[in-house]
Amino acid sequence: MNQRVKQYSQQVLQWWKQQTLTQRLRLGVVVALVLSVLLVAVHWVTSPDWQPLYTNLSPRSAGQITTQLTQMKIPYELADQGRTVLVPKKDVDQVRVDLADLNIPSSTVGLPQPLNFSLGETNQEITLTQLADLEATLAQTINSINGVHDSRVLINEPPPALFGESTASPTASVFLDLNPGASLSPSQVRGIMNLVAHSVAGLSPNQVTVVDQQGTLLSQTALNNQPGSQITGTNQAELQAEDQVDNQIAQNVTSMLDQVLGPGAAVVRVNATLNFDQSTVNSTQYGKSVLSSQSVTTQTSSQAAGTATPAGAGGNTPTYPVTTGALGPSKSQSNSTTSHWLVDTTSTHQVIPSGSISRMTVAVAVDKPLSASQRTALKNLVASAAGINPARGDVVTILGQPFNRSSVNQALKQMAQAQKAQQIRRDIMEGLLALLGIVLAIIVWRGLAKMRRQAPAPTFEPALASPGGQSLSVTDLLNEIRQAKEPTLAETAKSYLQDMLQKDPEGAARLIRAWIQEDE
Repeated sequence: MNQRVKQYSQQVLQWWKQQTLTQRLRLGVVVALVLSVLLVAVHWVTSPDWQPLYTNLSPRSAGQITTQLTQMKIPYELADQGRTVLVPKKDVDQVRVDLADLNIPSSTVGLPQPLNFSLGETNQEITLTQLADLEATLAQTINSINGVHDSRVLINEPPPALFGESTASPTASVFLDLNPGASLSPSQVRGIMNLVAHSVAGLSPNQVTVVDQQGTLLSQTALNNQPGSQITGTNQAELQAEDQVDNQIAQNVTSMLDQVLGPGAAVVRVNATLNFDQSTVNSTQYGKSVLSSQSVTTQTSSQAAGTATPAGAGGNTPTYPVTTGALGPSKSQSNSTTSHWLVDTTSTHQVIPSGSISRMTVAVAVDKPLSASQRTALKNLVASAAGINPARGDVVTILGQPFNRSSVNQALKQMAQAQKAQQIRRDIMEGLLALLGIVLAIIVWRGLAKMRRQAPAPTFEPALASPGGQSLSVTDLLNEIRQAKEPTLAETAKSYLQDMLQKDPEGAARLIRAWIQEDE
């Protein structure tokens, strides 16, 4: 392989030495032209198509935008003395929406508006033309958001007052035609509202109304879901906590059903109501009594015999002697028992934190009909996975019915059409590049052929190279032919000349010329 490459290089070098100075200059010009065209084509294919992101920027706004673009790792260029920011064409629409969602830039800037005005237009006509172009540019930008099929932007700017400035503020409305099955998050809707508001001087995002093709007011939902907004009876933190619990439980049930029924065969929705009131419970429970100790006390009293004195005042007056009777001795005894009982008492102090589930409902839709036994088994399975507590009033609902996939099929069809169109554009681009390469190759080949035809004919040397590398004259060649073990000399020469004409026509021509010159 290396020997062949070396041989080719020697042949090319020898051919280059045979060319004149003019031919070398022509060849150099052609090669330089081909390389320049290839470099331009490569640069044109690989370099991004820069488009204006925002124009007429102040230095502060331009700094905000470029700082955010650096964090987002989006390439950019500055033009018009730093007042215009350029980004690749494929990123311009998405970057505008992302920056608008972040409220960047904070001041009102203008979108690029290539307008053409005639000489006789009035100021009012020029203003209306600029407004219509701005609406079209905003609609084109909004259409690039994922999920948006088409949009329409209407801006209402109050006319200037006759004396002084108008007190009315501008308003805007955006109509969205979403793709089948698509929906926009509240942050995306707020991004659209900020995008429109920062494109019109004096327009507040709260004055931008966004409606979809179903008539749903998306802007109000986006404003309610933004940080700091309040809803009657529930604040934003509580709503986020409930959504987190709903999503976590739904994810657990869905992951289980994907293993049982197959991926995408069931849809799960959970609605959990949380109790955000903190409470304290104190309780005391009494058990059976147990005799701890018991004591018995006995008291005994006795009295000796004595003289009995009559009752009354007469008994105390010694007037007349009286004979009295004698009394006998007396004795008494009393018993008392004291018992101590212990009672089993349990006291509980319980603090119930906020955020506990007070009630929960789970709905499951399965993409196939279910029998009664299958529905019961699936209901018990979902109840166990979700942690259903019937004492709280929790409910589980199971529905078995084939899904309506018309919107999904339409979306897949549109996706297939978009991929097909993209593939066609890619094939056309590759075909154009291949055609350009073929054209350049033909031009180079024709130039080389033309220079070869104009090259002077090499001097003929009547000698042939033998297989061993030694020169052979015509006489030696004829002697070798005569000495060959061939039937006749004529047949051998004829066969040799035929092979030579097929393999090396120029060498055969030189051989015939040498024979003719030797004969002369």
